Amino acid sequence: MLQDVLDRGLSRGFRAAEELSERLLATPLATRALEPWCRERGIADGTIVVRRNEAPAPEPLDPDSLALLGGDPRGLVFRRVDIRLGGITLVDAANWYFADRLTPAMHERLLGDTPFGEAICELEPRRKTFLVRFAAREAVDGPAPPLHVLEHRAILDLPDGTPIAVVHERYRAMLVRSEP
Repeated sequence: MLQDVLDRGLSRGFRAAEELSERLLATPLATRALEPWCRERGIADGTIVVRRNEAPAPEPLDPDSLALLGGDPRGLVFRRVDIRLGGITLVDAANWYFADRLTPAMHERLLGDTPFGEAICELEPRRKTFLVRFAAREAVDGPAPPLHVLEHRAILDLPDGTPIAVVHERYRAMLVRSEP
């Protein structure tokens, strides 16, 4: 089934990446855009989960992202995950978050397979995307697209403007190689 999905969309990948990006920008949580996207395209159905990738050491945060968090990295926790649906990895994500701004229950959920946005949704965070980057059109629409075709970076703030986290999400090519 997955190979059929990949084979059907060989010429429309870049436009699909643009459409996926638009949906992500219009949705407060990436998972709430990904689930229907995947269902409509026959990629997979069900509930998004994550698989944690334990890094040997936290990745350093780039200066732009750090500035959006207030410039001080003290207290940041690093979490790298694969965002998955139906056993298929859709997104490679890195999160840097302030654990002391979350409840103990939220922190506990983040130790498991709950996506970051879902784990903290009761805080009603505001997602503000500050970077959208696409792979080159000719690469995305070519016979051997890159692993990642789209990247979003966003800051999550509390309703009062206090930053909670920065997320870096790299969306895989298989998301745009099929049609609804």
